[in-house]
Amino acid sequence: MSKEAEKISVLQRIKNNPVSVPYGVLVLTFIISTIASPDIFPTYSNIMNILRQASIVGVVSIGMTVVLLVGGIDLSVTSIMALTACLLADMMEKGAAAGQTGIMAGQVVLVLILGCLIGLINGIIVVTRKLEAFIVTLAMNMIIKGVVMVYTKGAPGGKVTEFWQNFGSGYVLGIPCAVILYAAAMIVFLIVLHKTVYGRHIYAIGSNAEAARLTGIKVNFNKIMAYVLCGFTAALAGVMLMARVRVGEPNGSTGYDMDALAAAVIGGTAMSGGVGTLAGTLAGVIIMAMVNNILNLIGADPNLQSLIKGLIILVAVIFQRKEK
Repeated sequence: MSKEAEKISVLQRIKNNPVSVPYGVLVLTFIISTIASPDIFPTYSNIMNILRQASIVGVVSIGMTVVLLVGGIDLSVTSIMALTACLLADMMEKGAAAGQTGIMAGQVVLVLILGCLIGLINGIIVVTRKLEAFIVTLAMNMIIKGVVMVYTKGAPGGKVTEFWQNFGSGYVLGIPCAVILYAAAMIVFLIVLHKTVYGRHIYAIGSNAEAARLTGIKVNFNKIMAYVLCGFTAALAGVMLMARVRVGEPNGSTGYDMDALAAAVIGGTAMSGGVGTLAGTLAGVIIMAMVNNILNLIGADPNLQSLIKGLIILVAVIFQRKEK
């Protein structure tokens, strides 16, 4: 093969790679942001701040990507986060009063299981009753939000132990603790989606559920498990949010569902299912965090963030449809 043919082949592979576009947009966003704020944006401290801000959305977006891959959606993630944060903060306040300063692993596991159970309920209703995931999870979001508001009376409460205070603001080798947890979650779910039978089944179901069923794949079970995993990541994000704000904030998770959905779509995950990668979602998460950061640095109207997010999602969806 000639050098010219090899060059064309390499370029073709890059073009056909599903993450090429989101990472190209990521690089372009970084360049534009650096030009807009050369003294602050590209500094190490600001980059770490961007990654810290991206970590919670990133964890939520992992589960959202899994659900999107099977052709579903989960709009209950924000309420799961709020419920998790408020319950755990209250339990930790009692523990701190008794002199506990550590991780309180039992309580953390308990709220993570609660997130899984809510995801299980979502999945069972959506899959077995063959109902629209959008409506079911929106209703679940409203139900849980109501429970949280009744439980907290709409006010922040609780307290976190010393361990979680340090986690929320601390660093390990110059990297925020929240970023390290996000990276660990990404590695685990990358293995699950790309190195396990379950991951292959998720893509097969999203591409053609009926064909997957005919090959012996347990379509309903795998779809339900996608919602369970989404509930788990939402609960984990709730723990991280609690550590950041150091209380249980019933309204602190507002908007994370749309940010996670936007990150997945920008990263190339198709809302119709079967197409997408967590690597692409990662690019989407960082793009969203960069956009928010640079708009804050240049003193732009905060309302512009919502406008720009909406435009980005719209362009990404239109681009996906055009590609099909």
